[in-house]
Amino acid sequence: MSAYWTYKPDNYETLNEKLRIHIAEFPRGAQSQKQASSHYDGYNHPKSLNINYPEFQMRRSYASWYDSKKKTGYVNWKVPPIDPDPHQQYKTVFWEGVAPLLETFSRDVAVRPESGLNYQIFVDVMWFHQMYAGDYDNWHNHFACQWIGIYYVDLPKGEETQLMDFKGNVFTPDIEEGELLIFPSGYLHRSPPKREKAEKTIIAFNFSVASKYSQEMIRKLQETHPDNYFEDVKQISKFKS
Repeated sequence: MSAYWTYKPDNYETLNEKLRIHIAEFPRGAQSQKQASSHYDGYNHPKSLNINYPEFQMRRSYASWYDSKKKTGYVNWKVPPIDPDPHQQYKTVFWEGVAPLLETFSRDVAVRPESGLNYQIFVDVMWFHQMYAGDYDNWHNHFACQWIGIYYVDLPKGEETQLMDFKGNVFTPDIEEGELLIFPSGYLHRSPPKREKAEKTIIAFNFSVASKYSQEMIRKLQETHPDNYFEDVKQISKFKS
């Protein structure tokens, strides 16, 4: 069975109007697009890494990876400050309306309450593109994330995103303007050549939902394996890697 989920913010009409204003003010041709879209804030430039929403910013919490120059193998990752660039403020407006939808998906789908776990949302990159007649997007998937989110600011009838599941089945999700579409990042997807004059505008983002221990689980860990529990990663420095 092919998997996708859709959500709609309560104030989607007001949200979309605000987003249209910000996107219309975005400078054209400001960076290399490498996409068959007419108006585009791509994921191939540094500003795409700052989503202007610290709560979901990638690596806000589990900020660790191996570094041979560090004694413990941990390095600090600082959350970037809110980008004051006026052309990046569409992100802040976007999250005001869509963040609650991502919370709902995370609890209802990604990390179910039956598990007893908490969760943390990580968004590592986001962008928009606006398509006019003749524009298209080839089959592709997204790597280094669990899920893809696509929010439709403008969506003419018959120009919905097409998906291909892991069995090669091609299908068109039941989606409409003002809705958020979420599907597995490994699904191939595309936008066929656009034929309508009215623009198609989407905001897309890559994200993952990590499971996190509940306080009850942490207390049990302290009881059963006290030597394995650390209140702060700084305390790991007493060990040698």
